[in-house]
Amino acid sequence: MFDKKASEDSLSTILGKGASFNGKLRMEGGLRVDGDFDGNLEATGTVVVGKDGFLKGEFKVKDAVIGGKVIGNLTAQQQIELQAGAHVEGDLRCKSIIIEKDVYFDGNCKMGEGEKMAKKPAPEAEPVKG
Repeated sequence: MFDKKASEDSLSTILGKGASFNGKLRMEGGLRVDGDFDGNLEATGTVVVGKDGFLKGEFKVKDAVIGGKVIGNLTAQQQIELQAGAHVEGDLRCKSIIIEKDVYFDGNCKMGEGEKMAKKPAPEAEPVKG
């Protein structure tokens, strides 16, 4: 039997090229997308978007490796990797990020320790002296 960590890190589900999914998916383990995914996704493992893959919606995962197109917000507990040729439109939230050359990214990126980052107060503006 596999331990929980091993099962979370494996790609237990594949959405192949030419296949499409529309809806909400919550899953143990990881997912590889080479087709079209439109909806919300929560995965305890790594999500890999192949060069032909397309994701649209809200995504909460352990790690993400993006080679295709993502439109929507992506939150990773650990790391997000944007590979050469990736196209991302949306906000990213993670502990660490890798962005290769030739990536299109239109959005904001927040990095930190999850809840600690969310509770961090904004710095106060200093008065302008004139």
